[in-house]
Amino acid sequence: MKIVLTGAGGGLGRAFLDVMPSHHDVVPLTRAELDIGDHHAVMQTIPALRPDLVLNAAAFTAVDANETDRARAFRDNAQGPHSLALATRVAGAMLLHVSTDYVFDGAKREPYDETDTPRPLSTYGRSKLAGERFVAQTHPETFIVRTGYVFGGGGDYLSGQLRRLRDGQDAAGLGDRVGSPTFVEHLAEQLLPLVLTQRFGTYHLAGPEAASWFEVLQRLCALEAMPGSVVAQRAVDLDLPAARPERSALVSVFVENLSLPAFPPLDEALRAMLDR
Repeated sequence: MKIVLTGAGGGLGRAFLDVMPSHHDVVPLTRAELDIGDHHAVMQTIPALRPDLVLNAAAFTAVDANETDRARAFRDNAQGPHSLALATRVAGAMLLHVSTDYVFDGAKREPYDETDTPRPLSTYGRSKLAGERFVAQTHPETFIVRTGYVFGGGGDYLSGQLRRLRDGQDAAGLGDRVGSPTFVEHLAEQLLPLVLTQRFGTYHLAGPEAASWFEVLQRLCALEAMPGSVVAQRAVDLDLPAARPERSALVSVFVENLSLPAFPPLDEALRAMLDR
């Protein structure tokens, strides 16, 4: 299979390249090589590469910065995926587009499944939901993958806090916001098996346990002795520009019927991160 990977310089893009079997032909494109917000560049580049699959891991994921740069948020997270869907349809290829748990408002006490109605709270969530809708309406051979609380890519929140702990500094995590912590390599390992089902649609792929970042940091410290300590935060005290859903854990009502590999338990994922 020939796969064009956009957002290849990000944590998920790098993880996908690490786990991809060598018999597939992967063309990795960083933002410098293809800015998906540039419609004409996308339309010129993607069909010319003649892919079987386009995997879109590109996004403007700085949640608070989305609030202050709405134009970029909707350019990168909505119009960019729309351009990719148009170009992928022209190329006769499949598209896998990565989205987020932040399309939900967090009011549901149980984890969200694919049949729940999105109600985003932030510009980031609204722009990602717009991207989902553009993609689904434009190209029928599309997978939309929602995930959340992704860690282990190096530039993510948890990786940064782990470095602080190992350096003897305090680490801080929200204790009143809960999601599905998802190790980036485990997520990357799920993507191609999903594509090979050719059962197009929207799927939730995320770690199996709901937890706050504060709880995750505590579990990291239980797995490895580190000189730093963990401090609990409350969202109201941080005065963050973007609202975060109180509970955005994800579950799937479809994936267990697709014979995909199961996500390992959270402690196993954290050990894998520590070993890296």
